[in-house]
Amino acid sequence: MTWRVVTVTQCAKLDLRLNHMVVRRQEDTQRVNLNELEAVVIESTMVSMTAALLVALTRQKIRVIFCDEKHNPQSELQPYYACHDCSRKIEQQISWESQLKAALWQRVVREKIKNQRLHLCKRTASQDTINLLAQYESEVEPADCTHREGLAAKAYFAALFGADFSRDGPSPVNAGLNYGYQMVLSIFNRELKANGYLTELGIFHNNQHNPFNFSSDLMEPFRPLVDTWVYDCGFTQFATEEKRKMQNMLDMTVMIHNRRQLLHHAIRIYVNSIARALNSGDLQEVRFFSYEL
Repeated sequence: MTWRVVTVTQCAKLDLRLNHMVVRRQEDTQRVNLNELEAVVIESTMVSMTAALLVALTRQKIRVIFCDEKHNPQSELQPYYACHDCSRKIEQQISWESQLKAALWQRVVREKIKNQRLHLCKRTASQDTINLLAQYESEVEPADCTHREGLAAKAYFAALFGADFSRDGPSPVNAGLNYGYQMVLSIFNRELKANGYLTELGIFHNNQHNPFNFSSDLMEPFRPLVDTWVYDCGFTQFATEEKRKMQNMLDMTVMIHNRRQLLHHAIRIYVNSIARALNSGDLQEVRFFSYEL
């Protein structure tokens, strides 16, 4: 069972030996069995990795996230061939009906607003704001043509972080949110690639400059989990230690399909259910996680 997230923060050389990732630093050498790895985060730009290790990590579908000189996620390693029948999966993806995708986006947005509302209930926000989000949730139409998602987000973030808060401004809170969203997005990218689908081809997001449109679609109901984590951490700055705290978020568990699962397992169940729903035309197949108060 994969469960470990290894973060490399200092100058090091990483190579492969007997199915182990060997981390060689000036002061010591450590080994990690690849079978235990869920992800590797390369935080330092002074890390070198052998091609043999990169191939082995890719083959075993272990996420590798590379950070820039400011320790922010910059890119990730993705295999060309993650699924044995990816051609068939891509044909299915292209043929998904517009009406079905619109109905799915309606459900995804409703679920996101519901989770935002439940998060505000946990924070004892004003009942007026909670009622407003409940109203927006009930008013979401297919394809969210009345933009209830944006209206709900405006009210939600104002209630959570203050009326003057803006998602566009530079702040420790925004830095934490962006960092957390990027980590969750990388899990969705891996799962979609592993299932043979194109992350570029979304059901709602269609930005030609976004290589992860589909991932951006599906992760929406999971965003309030990141919001919860950032709120609880109460960041007054966002540096190395704060990033460590955000990485611990990947160890959280949630309820999905009547079972408690680690976050990345829950995302796997959810992504698989989305694929089944779109391929069968039955949206009852979709399995959302339960936001717990």
